[in-house]
Amino acid sequence: MTTIPINTQVLSIALDVPLYQTFSYIHDVPLAHGQRVLVEFRHKKVVGFVWNEDKTILPDKLSLKPILEVYPEIIPDDIISLIKFCADYYHYPLGGVIFNAIPKILKQAKLVNLKNTRSVVASSCRQIYDKQLNYEQKIIFDDICQHFTHFFPAIIYGITGSGKTELYLQLITEVLKQDKQVLVLVPEINLTPQMLERFNTKFKDKMIAILTSHATPRARYLGYQSSGNGSANIIIGTRLSVFTPFKSLGLIIVDEEHDQSFKQNDNLRYHARDLAIWRASQIGIPIILGSATPSLESLYNYKQGRYHLYKLNKRAVTNAILPKIELVDLNFYQANKGLTQIVVDALKLRLERKELSMIFINRRGYSPVLSCNECGWVSQCKQCSTTMVYHLVNTHLKCHHCSYTVAIPKKCPTCKSQNLQALGDGTQKVETIIGELFPYSKIERIDQDTTSTKSAWQDLYTKIHNHEIDILIGTQMLAKGHDFHNLTLVVGLNIDSGLYSYDFRASELLFTQLTQVAGRSGRGDKKGQVLLQTKYPGHELYQYLVAHDFSGFINYLMTQRKSLFLPPYTHYAMLRASGKNILQVIDYLQSVVLLMQKITIPGITIYPAVPSVIRRLKNKERAQVLIQSVERRQLHMLFDRLIPLLKQMKPKYAITFSIDIDPYEI
Repeated sequence: MTTIPINTQVLSIALDVPLYQTFSYIHDVPLAHGQRVLVEFRHKKVVGFVWNEDKTILPDKLSLKPILEVYPEIIPDDIISLIKFCADYYHYPLGGVIFNAIPKILKQAKLVNLKNTRSVVASSCRQIYDKQLNYEQKIIFDDICQHFTHFFPAIIYGITGSGKTELYLQLITEVLKQDKQVLVLVPEINLTPQMLERFNTKFKDKMIAILTSHATPRARYLGYQSSGNGSANIIIGTRLSVFTPFKSLGLIIVDEEHDQSFKQNDNLRYHARDLAIWRASQIGIPIILGSATPSLESLYNYKQGRYHLYKLNKRAVTNAILPKIELVDLNFYQANKGLTQIVVDALKLRLERKELSMIFINRRGYSPVLSCNECGWVSQCKQCSTTMVYHLVNTHLKCHHCSYTVAIPKKCPTCKSQNLQALGDGTQKVETIIGELFPYSKIERIDQDTTSTKSAWQDLYTKIHNHEIDILIGTQMLAKGHDFHNLTLVVGLNIDSGLYSYDFRASELLFTQLTQVAGRSGRGDKKGQVLLQTKYPGHELYQYLVAHDFSGFINYLMTQRKSLFLPPYTHYAMLRASGKNILQVIDYLQSVVLLMQKITIPGITIYPAVPSVIRRLKNKERAQVLIQSVERRQLHMLFDRLIPLLKQMKPKYAITFSIDIDPYEI
């Protein structure tokens, strides 16, 4: 420890620790706000960032550790503002937000070396792009172009195949003409080779950086750097890309804005769409929220007059129309191995016509559970309160929550019976059944197990282009972003599980998934057909779906949510905790509830602590407290007062807690 000279700077440093505070260090000269530095913390050398000068400390009376090293990287002012907002809104430690926002390479305690780093810029295409907007697209394009100089949140609600991407491309062209940059946020599964090829072809003379989970740390930093210095014109990325710095950002596009993958559900629980909207408002630029099924939150904001709404009601390809959706009543038509004869005949017809079919079942693996017919044993995960999925291909049981894997038992672990049975259907089982029905057909399974490599999607598109696939079988990965003009049949299996879920958003999610997957059919000049097997053909959701009546369904949902006082008519926050013992976790949360009840804020409802739906996850017992309020500001006031009290609270047990504002996992 060194005594601080009178002229020495005392600086607040943000560190990657789960504490709601910064830490004071000394340095002999002033440093920039956001400067990357190296300091000693708890006997380790760690990276930190200068947050501000600490004027609360009297330098002549304190002894503090010095900053060990100063690095050249500085977080730009616009990202500093975004980090501040994010920390305040989500009530998350400042250091944690910073270290979520920055590229991984900046977390390392060393100088950044970019020698021999491959460029993340998308490769240029030599094809000629000359495509005109149709009448609907042109009207929207002309109107949005009038709002490039100010904040303008706009929803583009376009039916599947209506040409939203083409409209994006033309708007981006106009922004680039003004020497501005563009941020395009997309769900990971929507980053298809088709989409990237269209961008590369349209902007073959521009620098495009692709920032996804597949990007290496060096590649992500290069994209981060090239965007910040203005050399990258377009950034296309997943939710983390919302923290990318820009020299001159002129437009933000959030494609498939309804997609729940924009919400991060661990650590810093932020929503990239919402942060993007805040960022656009601060800069004063338009933001486009595009979807064939806009979220209730966005449509509610439109109804409140906060957002603008544009509609694309026709498919972009001439003579292409929405597919006919038919419900196959499982109470009337018998299913053999999960498939009715209507579905089998429809698949056979497409094979004869040499047309592509798609089977949608949103469950990977062979079967969701392995069970003993004698004693009722089920394949329960040892680390989570969920069952392990039976995977036939690699002959193992796997938990899809913690990835715990074991070999398939030859006999029941409880009663030693060999009478084991795989219950339910997954993509692998459907693949086996279809292979038996149509042994000469070319089948391709698309799920998380088959698309782990970088080249998987490109290989799929090449096979489809070369007519090497007859039937696609897959999960929601097939629901978005794919444009196969020879695809004329979509089949939906095991779709009813979303109708009666504990999650109040389940019906919205199911309608969205089925609308998106149905929209893959009939996008070219051939008519499309959709067959959905269900035991509840009279359900309101399916009736709206068959009629392609998204507006009717949304109004139905809005009325339902309002009568039940659910979001977006109210606002939620969730306090979560985990530990080794569920009783200890609930006891801790109940003590927090008592603290909150002493904070007098009108309009707040605090529910009792209860175990989470998945009570045990990765060997941690979990519980939660739901807090509800008509106004968000009341929730923020509550947590602003609660967090200092939690700092003083010393749990009896080893408990970790987190705050989730606007939670998606209830």
